[in-house]
Amino acid sequence: MASPAPRLTVLSLAAIARDGRVLRQLDAAARAGWSVTAVVWGAPADVPAEIALRPVAPHRFGRFGQARQALRLLAGRWSQRAFEAWYWAKPDHRAALAAVVASKPDVIHANDVLALPAAIHAAKRTGARVLFDAHEYSPERLPRRTMLRALARPLYRWLLATYGPRADAMVTVGPALAERYLAEFGLRAGVVRNCPPYQDLPLHATDPGHIRLIHHGVAMPARQLERMIDVVARCDARWHLCFVLLDDGSRHVDALARYAERRAPGRVAFRDPVPPDRIAATLNAEADVGLFLLPPVDFSYRMALPNKLFEFIMAGLAVAIGPSPEMARVVEEHGCGVIGHDFEPASLADRLNRLTEADIDAFKRRSLVAARTLNAEGEMARLVTQYADLLGRAPQPAEPSA
Repeated sequence: MASPAPRLTVLSLAAIARDGRVLRQLDAAARAGWSVTAVVWGAPADVPAEIALRPVAPHRFGRFGQARQALRLLAGRWSQRAFEAWYWAKPDHRAALAAVVASKPDVIHANDVLALPAAIHAAKRTGARVLFDAHEYSPERLPRRTMLRALARPLYRWLLATYGPRADAMVTVGPALAERYLAEFGLRAGVVRNCPPYQDLPLHATDPGHIRLIHHGVAMPARQLERMIDVVARCDARWHLCFVLLDDGSRHVDALARYAERRAPGRVAFRDPVPPDRIAATLNAEADVGLFLLPPVDFSYRMALPNKLFEFIMAGLAVAIGPSPEMARVVEEHGCGVIGHDFEPASLADRLNRLTEADIDAFKRRSLVAARTLNAEGEMARLVTQYADLLGRAPQPAEPSA
């Protein structure tokens, strides 16, 4: 009789409908023969039918509850028990723990540090192994220049220091982040990059009189997207920019449109976002150059290695970026674009103005070659191997349920 499939529970305390990384984890594990359960916020329609969904409803406190939670965050600076109280006061965290335990996992994949306590406590009750996927640098994945950031950053650091060492394995999205986690918290992390699934897309020759820049992502004010409008404003008349932006609720897209009309009238367009599985094909059909000028305002931004870089490459676009070290390393290794000398729009505009259509088409060809290795198939294969490796380790004794 064949052995039953090993059981993987993927836990994500965030909306995953547009989280390509989590969706790729689910798909890769199911394809590899695992019995997969997803404990997630929301229930995305494109999850394969063979994956068991256990949706958890995110909880929003009222004004009184928010005040109590804020007081717990403040108290946590003196007593770590207050941080524990903050975490377990949230009904969605308790519901996630119950859902993971009920799935009877062999391996739990905890996405982001907020999922880690629920995963660790579920592992104690079930004997499962835990893979902690930190994604990016957790203490800086918070709103910038807000009271929430000042309150919550000590919580995130405590979560990493307290629960990180109790995970059986850890991954993050880039080498610099892995080095930071090791130096700061003593946590050893492997690297699983945010690459999209491979698509065999065509090369489109560049129109020398109308060169199309594109940027896609969330319209977050902290990313200073106006600087990319300033880039095209400083480029010659051949260059045009299209934004494919998801509004984060701040109505920042409207502000960007007004800014574009002042700085580069008639040369900046906005179009609706597309689902994750259509991004590469859309970029391939509608653009020549993927643009991302990200100011290095903190460690996370300075060392960013975002999914959009790999989506530019998968789409067969030339790439134009500032000198962000992790992104620059990829662009230089594959020779698929240009890098500004600094983070000023004028620097990148100067590099773009020097390009001919032949230069851009050469970058495009190199991106299409790079896409054969910079893809989810390779990254997810390493992740599934980690799951299997965890099963080979002796599990911790299961503890009685509380």
